[in-house]
Amino acid sequence: MLCMKFLPESSKPDSKALTKNLPSTELSPSSQDLGDNSGDPQGEIDPRDRLTWSDFYVVLSIPIVSGLTYLGLIYLYNPSSISWLAPSEAPAFYSSSLWNAPKSIKQIQKELGEVQLKLGEKYGLQKEQYLYTVLETETQNIREIRLYQTIWDRGEEKFLLVSTTTVAGVDEYFVRSPLLKYATSPPPERLQPNRKRLPLKKLSRLKDSPSDYGGTWFATTGNVDGIAYGQIYYFVEDQRSQLFELESWTSPTGELPNWQRVLSNQTWQLVVNQTQKFEPLFTIWQPEVVTNQGDGKPINLRQITLNEAKNQPPKYREALVLASVGLWSPALEILNAMTTEMQSQGQSLSPYLQEQYDLISFHAQITSSQTQKSLSNLGEKALVSIIDGQWEEAIAIANDPDYKGDQIAEMLAKYHPHIWQRVTTLLTYTGVKKEIKLWGGLVVLHRNGLRRAENWLRSQKVDAKDYDQLLQRLDLAPIAIKPNQLIGTVNYIGRGNAGADWFLPPPKLEEGQAWYEVSISLLRDGNQWINAPFAELSDRSSLLLWRILGLSLNPNLGVVLYDAYGKSKTANLTAQSLWVSESGSLKILATGEVGLAPLLSTSTIAPLVTSGGAFAPPSSTAVDWQIVAPETIERIIRSMYSELQRNGQVSLEIEEFSILVQQQWTLLSVNLDGFGKPEYLLLLDREQVDLGDRHYPLAIAFTSEGSLLFSDVSGGRIWIDVLPSSTEGQILTLRDGRYEVWRLR
Repeated sequence: MLCMKFLPESSKPDSKALTKNLPSTELSPSSQDLGDNSGDPQGEIDPRDRLTWSDFYVVLSIPIVSGLTYLGLIYLYNPSSISWLAPSEAPAFYSSSLWNAPKSIKQIQKELGEVQLKLGEKYGLQKEQYLYTVLETETQNIREIRLYQTIWDRGEEKFLLVSTTTVAGVDEYFVRSPLLKYATSPPPERLQPNRKRLPLKKLSRLKDSPSDYGGTWFATTGNVDGIAYGQIYYFVEDQRSQLFELESWTSPTGELPNWQRVLSNQTWQLVVNQTQKFEPLFTIWQPEVVTNQGDGKPINLRQITLNEAKNQPPKYREALVLASVGLWSPALEILNAMTTEMQSQGQSLSPYLQEQYDLISFHAQITSSQTQKSLSNLGEKALVSIIDGQWEEAIAIANDPDYKGDQIAEMLAKYHPHIWQRVTTLLTYTGVKKEIKLWGGLVVLHRNGLRRAENWLRSQKVDAKDYDQLLQRLDLAPIAIKPNQLIGTVNYIGRGNAGADWFLPPPKLEEGQAWYEVSISLLRDGNQWINAPFAELSDRSSLLLWRILGLSLNPNLGVVLYDAYGKSKTANLTAQSLWVSESGSLKILATGEVGLAPLLSTSTIAPLVTSGGAFAPPSSTAVDWQIVAPETIERIIRSMYSELQRNGQVSLEIEEFSILVQQQWTLLSVNLDGFGKPEYLLLLDREQVDLGDRHYPLAIAFTSEGSLLFSDVSGGRIWIDVLPSSTEGQILTLRDGRYEVWRLR
């Protein structure tokens, strides 16, 4: 009690008044001493030292606040532990919080709508559980798969979110990968692994799922260019239900994965069809229960592959190689021989090898059954024979003389990569059949042309008599140009042997006939005239060229001979064979009257040979000099006068020359440069301007303003005529003894 003397005195002088009504209390001696020491002679108690009701409430509130805080924390993390706050029905595994309280469908839709999402498909499960897809409102792409548990909260059905699985899409490169196996060029830059993911649109329950593995099987799906793709999901229902994502899948046929018994182990497999037309291919997964759930998955999908097992004989490895390029039936034959030998020794295939045997047998049954079907298209019939390894049957179809082969050519254009992979694989083995090499030659024919196909077959030691007619008949791939008229020059060969270089065997020469060689200088491709050489023709079969040049329907060739006055006369030739150089120079072997030979040398310029009908240039229109502007006439006169004067041929003054021209020479209007605005053309015969022994008429062309466009006065490039075509501005000229199409601008 001695410590009381250190208490401070009251700061108020009238402190007695504050205690005057309090009852007096006798103090013990010790108390009195204390009172004396404290300076309070009356011994009164300070009111601040009293216990009030407010102090009582403060003390009482401490456990109440603590209790409420405790209840709040419990409810925050596990509301179900507070029975009078929890829903009336809550599962044993109900682990929720204020952030994941059970909600009605309207509440869920409202929350999703705020972030541009919505609930999609719904699949009912056992134990009042449901799977919902969550979709993007605008694109309808799946963003999540949610597992909900229904809970009845005071008579109202609500949904508790048990788990959420994010859906990220499938790699586009993986989706398109089955179609890349036979691609002839690298995939585009955008189509690279892990470059782009394709969205998923739908969740489907897999039909006829076996009970062997328990649970429920689902697949998400999307579609791009007819290719279906997605992911496999496995839903397991136990004390705590979960949805597990397993494998991605892709199917060019657009089919969902399905359950089949492919293997001989008496279980079910999940099969994805990746067949391309006649090329069967199936991905086969064997479900396996996981005993050590390191990744949490109760089940895995193991793909049955053609991966090589160790310590196996060479024949086994050969079978796997053949199967990998789609030669399933030949691969099965090898495995059958191997298993027969093993059985004779009291051995059997291991489970791993047995699975590979079943995989190969499954595909071989399909390729074999295709050959039994009746196909009207002979190209497809040959293809299914090749896919099944029946090379002799396939080449017999291609060699059929009663069949022109267009369907084979169409098949090669579409499926040559499928054939080439098989051919090149088989060529790595010895004793390859001739028929296999012939199909290889046909692929080279389609890809690289006739000459390379012949060279390739020669390198494979195939006799020319076995492939010559075959290549000639089947060189039917589309050609870039469509010739409908030819122009060239002609030379006399003689009456003896025509030579051995011609592609088609020449007929026997008739009495009074001789051989002529026509060199084609230009041809008309649609409305465009093009000059030789013709690279598109350089590597094609003679039968094809004979047909596309129109010689099979009309072998007649016209010959035009010119005299010194520009007058012409004609003769005829008949095409008999042809030859094309590697650069595309084209020559035609023709027969004609012997009497034509001496006339060829009398022509002032090289005789002109045409095919495809008569040479009929477009007509021009005469122009009255009176309607031409004076300044234009002056430019024309001066340009023409300068051209003639340069050759020393003008004896008149320019004024007299102008009068002569306007009175006696005809000015023509014709579109010469292809720009749609007519130009002026003067065609002068020898009687008007005599420049000696040369080709006439002499041509001088001017623009519509009178500027000089063309003159063959010097004879460097000789004007022949405007070429017949709906495309204007193509001029036939002769330079250095060779005909050319020439454009003024």
